[in-house]
Amino acid sequence: MLRSVKSRGFTLVELLVVIGIIGVLVALLLPSLRKARAQAEWVQCQGNMRQVGIMLQIYSINWKGWCYPPGLGAGNPPETRWPVYVFKPAVYNPPVMLCPTDVEPALEHSYILNNHIAQRGVKFGSKGFNGLLVTDVILLGEKTTSYNDYYMNVGDYPDRVEAYRHGISRGSNYLFLDLHVASLSNPKEVKGAIDPWDVGPVSAGLLKEGLPINEDD
Repeated sequence: MLRSVKSRGFTLVELLVVIGIIGVLVALLLPSLRKARAQAEWVQCQGNMRQVGIMLQIYSINWKGWCYPPGLGAGNPPETRWPVYVFKPAVYNPPVMLCPTDVEPALEHSYILNNHIAQRGVKFGSKGFNGLLVTDVILLGEKTTSYNDYYMNVGDYPDRVEAYRHGISRGSNYLFLDLHVASLSNPKEVKGAIDPWDVGPVSAGLLKEGLPINEDD
């Protein structure tokens, strides 16, 4: 005579144990997942900056070496801001101007140009930056999320530049005048009136070439 075999389900205690184990595993994995995501966003931000650098270099070929259009910032209508003159197709908010870590930045851009470069008359290929090498001169950096600015002007550094977008260890990403991208985890601090983005006096003659400059952001 065959005996019926009844299926045995989980008891409440067993179910709670399973849930507890799953919770522990999730808690162990979350830091690694967050770290991997932060790493991916940091790398993507660097890739975006490299693409911006390529477009600025193409712009400079057509404009006698000037690094970017000056004076076309937040005070202008969107269709006349500097990205429109650099990116193809012409658009004021190309995706490469967004850092994936920067959530809803003002005016849809995460990066800010170093306006000292235009004010000092610096071009691609210029030399003599008050002792700095071309690899030391910042062309583009990460801006504070809440500010509209497209250019980092005199006096803007303390509150316009985001120093630690990717954390204390990585700092923020920067595009340099030789078009390499790197992170600075310990940015230079402002000492007195010294701006760490200022290239200082450059070679004689560059300031006499008539680049139209204004202080718009």
